[in-house]
Parts: sequence; structure tokens; C-alpha cells
Amino acid sequence: MSADLAGTKEELERRGLFIRGLGVADPRASSSMDLTTPTRERATPSRNNFTALRFIAATLVIVSHGFELPTGLAQRDWAHAVTGRAFSWYAVDLFFVISGYLIFISWERNPSVKSFSWARFLRIMPGLFVMLVVTVAILGTAFSKLAIIDFIASALTFKYFVGCLSIIFVNYELPGVFSLNPIHAVNGSLWTLRYEIVCYFSVAAAGSIGALSLPYMRRTALVIGILGTSAALIWLDVMGAGNSNDRLGMVYELARLAMCFQLGGLYAEFGVWVPLRSVFVVGLVLLLLIVADTPIFTPIANFATAYAAFWFAFVPNGKWIKWTRWAPDYSYGIYIYAFPIQQALVSLVPGISPKYNIILGFCTTLLFAGVSWHLVEKPALFLKRYVPRLAKPEGGSLLCK
Repeated sequence: MSADLAGTKEELERRGLFIRGLGVADPRASSSMDLTTPTRERATPSRNNFTALRFIAATLVIVSHGFELPTGLAQRDWAHAVTGRAFSWYAVDLFFVISGYLIFISWERNPSVKSFSWARFLRIMPGLFVMLVVTVAILGTAFSKLAIIDFIASALTFKYFVGCLSIIFVNYELPGVFSLNPIHAVNGSLWTLRYEIVCYFSVAAAGSIGALSLPYMRRTALVIGILGTSAALIWLDVMGAGNSNDRLGMVYELARLAMCFQLGGLYAEFGVWVPLRSVFVVGLVLLLLIVADTPIFTPIANFATAYAAFWFAFVPNGKWIKWTRWAPDYSYGIYIYAFPIQQALVSLVPGISPKYNIILGFCTTLLFAGVSWHLVEKPALFLKRYVPRLAKPEGGSLLCK
């Protein structure tokens, strides 16, 4: 096998395309694909560190909110002090990069709109629905300034529940809940889900018209999309949209997260040719720091985050990390439960420090996330196999954030 095509022996071993001790390409890996197509096996949990990476990303969100919620944004985390963007900003980028990678492989494996949509529904909606029921019930009972009957009867309660469940029209406040906190939002993390759904829809729509059926079509679309979103982000940053909450700010977030999603898809297409080296990760981080206050920061940060994500996902292979490949995936539960739990701590312990909000918030959230995974999310995923008219069973793991 040509070294300039497949890379070094270590690269081949890392991707499962090399038989140790024989010095030849593994026919079991190459029989169903060649080096010009995405390597499906890399999406299976036993061959990557995505579970650990998602867990780290979800924890970084807790760290950022641990500073912001008790102080009303008066204090920010260390990443914000250095780059102007909080850890949570990079964490959301990570989620979308991983999601893009797995989603494009998912579509390639089973290019069916019904199957694709059913799998995405089962991954997001059951956990979200139960979280909303649990948090509305607990927060309405224990934290609202309104009487329980008034809380239940309030139109704002209904709008919150239905709006958040819709994903697109998220509402952030419940009547009388956290009204004395520096920030009144009940679950400010849910804003990213609408952009995730837009990315899913875009893949399904493009795939349904055949735009993803051939490698050159997928790759052309991804390259054009990445270049287009990069240019849009630079222009939007010049316009000051990066820190705004208006509609232009929403366009900025869509461009940013869509770019990350497409970078994940691009690696699914070209990953076998991309050398993953720690020195490149360091170099990209240094470049990110250099351009921190310039209009090109966001595209550079997205590239750096994506490259670092795939380095972490596929290079570390020691015992210290391998055990996480069979660990339960609590990341989604952590992400959707952490914000209201940390807000509850701010309400229960006035003046709580960021340190204790982070520690107590993480420990409490981990319990809720564990219950969510084992009793809601994981059982829901098994339903894919019981709906043959909607979705054919898929091998491997296609779970996203």
C-alpha cells in the first residue's frame, strides 16, 4: 500500500486498516470500502474516544455557567479571559463537529429520510420531554413565587413547555422561577438544539434529492459550504454580530455551528488523508490566540476545534482512555439538565461562589444524567429496531451530542 496515499503505518493502525505484525493492509477493513470513502468503522464506540470528548464538552459548559450564573455574567471563565470566548462556546463547537461527522456517516450508511429522521427523533426528543416534565414539576413546586395552582394554570408555563419541546421556539422563563437570580432563564442551554435540527434537516433534504449520493457531490457541497460560512462569519464579525442577540446574531450562530457541522462531515470524507499530530493541535491553538481579536477568529477557532476534536477522538489509545469507549454516554443528559440545576443552586445558596456552583452542579447533574441515560435515552434508542416500516436497524453507534 502506497505510503503517500495511506500515510504511515501508525496512521493505518489508528484507523484499523493495518494488521499488526504482518505489515499489510487489513482486507477485512478494505473489503467493504477503499481509502477514498469514509471509514464507517471509525464511528463505532470501540474505535474512538467520542464518548469521553462529549463528556468533556458537556462538563465545560457547566464550568462556564458556574461563573456566569451566580454573577450575572460579571465573572467569566479563563477561556473567555484569554480569547473572548467562554469554554461553553468551544464546547458547543465540539458537539457540532462530532455531530457532523457521525451524521454524514449515518446518512451514507442508510440514506433513508424516514430511517434518518426516526433515529434523530429518538436521540433527542424522549430525553428532552422527560427533562421538561421533571424540571417544570420540581421548579414549579419548589422555586416558583406563585402558588402551585397559579403556576400550573399560567399561560407562561404552557408556553415554556411547548416552546422548549418544539426546539425551534424555545422559551427561557417560567413564571416566578429564579426571579431573584442574576439571570432569570430556566434552561439557557436549549438554544443550540434548533441549530442542530437545521443541520439534520439540511442533510436529509440534500440527501433526498441525491446531492449526497456520490462522493464528489458530498465533498463539493461541503467545501463550498465551509468556504461560504467562513466568509459569512468574517463579514458578520465585522458587522458586530458575534456578540449580539438580535436576528443578525442568530445568523452568526447558524453560520458558526453549520461550519462546525460541515467540518465534521468533511473529515468523514477526507479523514484517511488527514495526519493527526499533537504538534498541529498546539500550532492551531497558538494561531487561535494570535487572531483572537480579529474578524477571522471564528473560522480559525472552528478549524482548530475540529482538528483538536479528531486528534483526541482517534489518537489517544492508552488504558487511561480506552475504558471510556464502553462507558455510558451521559453527555446529552448533562447538557440539558445542568443549567436548571446550577440555577437552582444560585437560588438556594445566595452568593454561592463559582467554584461551588461548578462542583455541586456537576455532581448533581451527573445523577440526573445517569438516570436519563439508563431509564430514558438508552431504552428509547432500542425502539429503532421495532419500527421496520420507518427505520431499518443500523449497526454501530450513530449517537450525536
